[in-house]
Amino acid sequence: MLKKSLTAHFSSSILTVGLLLLGFGIEAQEKTAQVLPENVPGLLVKANKAYAAKDYPGFRDAMVKINEKRPYNSEYMFQLVIAHALLDEKRPAYDMMVHMQQQGLAYDFSKVDNAKNIKGTEVFSFINDMMIMSADPVGESETVFTLPKDLLMPEAITWDETRQKFLVGSVVDGSIVAVGEDGQVTELLKANKENGMWAVLDILVDVPRKTLWVTSAATPRFSGFEPADKNRSALFEYNLETLELVHSYPVPVDGRPHSLGTMALSPKGDLFIADRVLPILFIKPAGEQKLKAMVASREMVSQRGIAMQPDGRIMYVADRELGVLIIDVEAGRSGKLGVPDTLNLGGIDGLYLWDNHLVIIQNGIKPQRVMRLQLDATGTKVVAVRPLAVALPDFDFPSYGVVVGDDLVYFASNQWITAKKDIKPVMVLRTALNASGDLQQPDMVKYLQVRGDKLTGKKE
Repeated sequence: MLKKSLTAHFSSSILTVGLLLLGFGIEAQEKTAQVLPENVPGLLVKANKAYAAKDYPGFRDAMVKINEKRPYNSEYMFQLVIAHALLDEKRPAYDMMVHMQQQGLAYDFSKVDNAKNIKGTEVFSFINDMMIMSADPVGESETVFTLPKDLLMPEAITWDETRQKFLVGSVVDGSIVAVGEDGQVTELLKANKENGMWAVLDILVDVPRKTLWVTSAATPRFSGFEPADKNRSALFEYNLETLELVHSYPVPVDGRPHSLGTMALSPKGDLFIADRVLPILFIKPAGEQKLKAMVASREMVSQRGIAMQPDGRIMYVADRELGVLIIDVEAGRSGKLGVPDTLNLGGIDGLYLWDNHLVIIQNGIKPQRVMRLQLDATGTKVVAVRPLAVALPDFDFPSYGVVVGDDLVYFASNQWITAKKDIKPVMVLRTALNASGDLQQPDMVKYLQVRGDKLTGKKE
């Protein structure tokens, strides 16, 4: 019965990698924007030109289309409100503000000069005040430890039950360290010419197979970066006990940039890996000595976290722009995760599974937050939402983490976008996943009651 419902949900959106590579990638998208101006890059050019020329109907029309293609991007939503405001279109501006508020997004349009045409009504004040309240901190976290200041750009964290320590990987020096809850740090591995590693992007401990898996990529942020290695990436297999390099699995050469990121392990030992640059999932099948491009999807543009159901049947892939893709691994089909309109899935880095709930870390929206999403029996639809940690004082682009028991342990900040002079040591936080209750939307009765003539500022 589960299989039947899954088949009905998934669409045939998985493409062969060969076909996909003809039309994807940053460079390809930029070139395509000139030929097909209705894609997102092309529409952004149209929107910018129209705004600069004070062609506000053109600006609005472009932003409407962009919002349709990137419905979770809160900055595009913001610009669409502004576009309606510039044309004194109160009703659609307020409708978009309500949609944003119901998704928990926090903006203050009262401070935006271009929004002056929609200000001054009871409706605007009510909705805007509710949006401001969305920035209030929600939930709790505690500090597990703070990493040393010289451990720069930590991007990977996992739990090693054999050592009873957390393992943390660094982008800058390509190191992997073991950290106890007392904060004591011991270096286990470091990128060098002998092992061939670069920046560490994910770590996975496979206890049954006594293996430590590491994904690595040659990024310019890596201290040992050499231009000849640009766009190279590989999976590294180490003996978990001795830390000896067993094998490395480079991405097959195809002339495209790659950056192997987050991993998920199936019960059979198959390892699935998300490429951060191209919308491709790679697989290192158990017992095989090579990395394969498994599937690619037109529905994804910026893959980050991946997670898998315990039986290995369903895999979830987070995209910073387009939400969460679900893949039926056995059937080779995919489809978008079913979610309520009040849930925004933009800006996800970390994605985890806990007790048939997806746990997401969102740093690409306002406010930044950790959310728990309860899944239905098929695992394809969100039926309840719970904010676990929202806009906490320690948040400065929280990124990746690991589920340990009933807790999420994760980085409170991300040094990718921080100026060198402003870099601070990264704190690792713990948030409980078993908090009770679900997300309750604010009462919008007042808004509905005044939504008539007052939308245009008229008096009854």
